[in-house]
Amino acid sequence: MSEARGNNRGFTLLEILLVLILLSGAGFVLLIKLPIHLEKDRLSFATTQLLEEIRDVRQTALAENNWYEVKFYSQDGDHHYQIFRQGTRVKEIHLKDGIQFLGQPTNLMFNASGRSVGTTLVLTSSSGERRSVVVAPVGMRIREKK
Repeated sequence: MSEARGNNRGFTLLEILLVLILLSGAGFVLLIKLPIHLEKDRLSFATTQLLEEIRDVRQTALAENNWYEVKFYSQDGDHHYQIFRQGTRVKEIHLKDGIQFLGQPTNLMFNASGRSVGTTLVLTSSSGERRSVVVAPVGMRIREKK
């Protein structure tokens, strides 16, 4: 009889069912939580990218003694912005799906003195969460506002 016990190396039906229930529960939690976090991450990435692009444009305008312009386009299904160096397009950045500008942002122009008009650029996700990039007219501080 001891030989029969030694050759029995399988799993019981109860063990298999328990593992399947635990895996399906973990999958269900991920299925619910994952899209929410992905949308927040997309909004955070888009805001950080916009913030860095504006800072880079300002610094480059100062360093090169040129003027740069950031133009914003807010059309149905296509929200993007373009960077121009003395009227020639240098870069075009499209926002990720579900992320868009709230309203029509004011275009920004930076010259050799680094000055521009102050404005607040608001990005929003499809769930309604908002983040802002503030360009201060005095001192030209560029920061993110949650």
